[in-house]
Amino acid sequence: MSERRKRIPSFILLVLSAIVFAGSLSLINRANAQSQNIKQAREKESFTRPDPKKTIKPTIPDANRFQQDKVFLENADSLYRPVNESEEFQIVKGSVKFRQGGMWLFCDSAYYFPQRNSMDAFGHVEMRQGDTLFVYADKVYYDGLSRHAILTHGPSRSNVQLKNRSVTLTTDSLDYDLAGERGWYTLGGTLEDDVNTLTSQYGEYSPATKIADFRYDVVLVNRKDGYKMFTEELRYNTATHIADINTLTRIEGATDTIVTSAGNYNTATDYAVLTSRSLITHRDSAANVTTLEGDSIIYDKATRISRAYMFRDSSKLPAPMVINDTARKVTLIGGYGEYNDSTRSAFSTDYPLLIEYSRPDTLFLRADTVLSFIEKVPVDTVGLETKDFNVARAIGRARFFSQDIQGIADTLLFKEQDSILYMIKKPVVWSGERQVYGNLINVHLNDSTADWAELPESGMLAEHVAENFYNQLTGTYMMAYFSNQALDSLDVKGNVIAKLLPQEQDSSYNKLVHAESSYLHMEMDGKDVKFLKMWPEVTGNVKPLFEVKTADQFIEGFVWLESLRPVRDWYGSRARWLDDLGEVSDEMDEYFKAPPLFKTMPKSARDVLRNKTGAQPVATPQSNE
Repeated sequence: MSERRKRIPSFILLVLSAIVFAGSLSLINRANAQSQNIKQAREKESFTRPDPKKTIKPTIPDANRFQQDKVFLENADSLYRPVNESEEFQIVKGSVKFRQGGMWLFCDSAYYFPQRNSMDAFGHVEMRQGDTLFVYADKVYYDGLSRHAILTHGPSRSNVQLKNRSVTLTTDSLDYDLAGERGWYTLGGTLEDDVNTLTSQYGEYSPATKIADFRYDVVLVNRKDGYKMFTEELRYNTATHIADINTLTRIEGATDTIVTSAGNYNTATDYAVLTSRSLITHRDSAANVTTLEGDSIIYDKATRISRAYMFRDSSKLPAPMVINDTARKVTLIGGYGEYNDSTRSAFSTDYPLLIEYSRPDTLFLRADTVLSFIEKVPVDTVGLETKDFNVARAIGRARFFSQDIQGIADTLLFKEQDSILYMIKKPVVWSGERQVYGNLINVHLNDSTADWAELPESGMLAEHVAENFYNQLTGTYMMAYFSNQALDSLDVKGNVIAKLLPQEQDSSYNKLVHAESSYLHMEMDGKDVKFLKMWPEVTGNVKPLFEVKTADQFIEGFVWLESLRPVRDWYGSRARWLDDLGEVSDEMDEYFKAPPLFKTMPKSARDVLRNKTGAQPVATPQSNE
C-alpha cells in the first residue's frame, strides 16, 4: 500500500511534463507560422512605410474654432498632463499656439487650463488680433472667460510692447482687455506714433477708438518741432494727433510757450483751440518777449497768428484779452484781439485800450479798433539797412489820455519813428484850461511831454478864463510850442481872429479885445501873455465887459467841448477809464457824426501856409504891433 502511494506523484509529474511539452511545441509551431506569414506579406509589398515627421495636432472636428468663449490649443511640440492634481491642467512646450476667436497667442511653453479657458504662457509671448494688433511680452496670464490678459517683461523680452499700425506702446507690465479692446499700464510707460512720443505714470490705449488717456507726470514730445507738453492729465488721439487738455498744461517750444488748462492741440498741424484763460509767450531772436492772454485763444503756428477772446458767457467771470510787447512797452487790451508773431503786429476790437508806457507819463488810447505794428524804415541812403519802429493806429471815435494832455479824434496815428501823434478828422486836444480843435492836429511827444502841436488845416485855441468868458484864437494854420507842460509860444497864419481878455494888475478882467490880421506871434510867461504881435494890418476893437453882448463873446464856430474830454480814475495801482471799458457817450457819438467844424483846404494851400518846412516856427517879419 505504501509503495503504491509513493508511485502516484511520480506519475502525475510525468503527465504534467508531457502536457507542458506538447503546449510548447504548439506555441513554437504557431510563432513560426506567423513569422512565415509576415515574411510572405512583406515580400509582396513594393515600398517602405516612412516614419512620422509632423507633430500630431489635437483636433475637435465638430467644434466652432471661432467661438469667442473657448480657448483652443492649436499646436505644441509636447504635452504633459500631471496626475493627482486638484484641477486639470496641461503643460505644453515648444511652438505653442493658442486661439480664441480672432486672437492668436504664441509662446515657448504654457500651463493650459481647458476647463476655465485660461493659460499662463512663458517665453517669447506674442498675441495677435487681426493683422494690425500685436502684443509682445515674456509672460502672460490670460483668463479666457473675461478675455483679460496680464503681460509682463522677463528674460526673453525686457519690456512689453503693444503695436497697432504706427502706434507702439512700451511698458514693463500691461493689462489688456480683449473684449473692450483696451490696454493700460500703472507703473510708467511710453506711447509713440509717427508724430509724438508720450510718457506717463499711468496710461490707457484703445486700438479700436485710437484714444489714449494719460495721467501723472505726462510729457508729450513732438518729434517734428521738438516742443514739449507737460501736464498731469491728457487725452490723445493717435489717428488725428489731437491732444485734449483738461488740466493745467504747459507747452514749451523754441520760440513759444503756452500755459492753459482746457482746450485741444493738433500736434500735427500745430493748431490749438484753448477754451480757458490762457497765456502765450512769444520770444524773438533778440530775446524780446510779447505775451498774449485771453479767456479763449485760437493758436495757429503755421500762420503764426493767434486770436484771443473775452468770455461772453454770464456764468463765467470775463476778463479782457491782453497783448503786451515788453520790448516796446506797449500793452493792448480788448474784448477781441489778434497777434501776428511773424510781423509782430497786433489788432484789437470790442472796446480796445492801448497803453504806451515807455515814458514816465503813460499814454492811454481807446477807439473802436486799435492796431499796433512794426514799420521797417531805411537808415542808410540805399535802403539796405533798416530799423524797426512801432506804429499804433486807433480808428473810430478815438481818444487818448496822458497826465498833461488829453484828446479825441475819429482816427489817431502814432509813429515811434518821429514821435508824432497824428489826429485826423475832428480832433480836440486839452491841456490844463486850454482846448485846441481843428480838422487835423499833429502832436510831437518828447519823452514824457508834448513839446509842439501843429494844426495844418484851420483850427481854434480857447482858454477858459472865468464864468462864460474864454480867450479865443483861430487861423488857417497854427503852430504851438510847449515848455514844462505849458504853452510857451504860438504862431498863427491866415485869417487870424483873436478875442482876448487881458488881465489887469489886480488880476481882474474888465475888457474884451477883438483883433483880426493875417499873422500872429505870441509868447507866454506861465499863464500870462509876455509878448503878442499881429501883422501886417490889424483891425478890431476893445470893449468894456459890461458893454459886451453874448453874441460878441465868441468867435464864429467856437464851441467848448469839455464834456468830451477823456478822464481817468485810479483803483490801487491800476488805471481805469471812467467811461467803463470804453463805452462811448451819446454826446461823443453825435459829435463825430456831425460835419467838420472847419472847411477842408487843398493840400497845396496847406503846404504854402507851412512854408513847406513842416512843423517849424513861423518867422516874424517887421510889422506894426
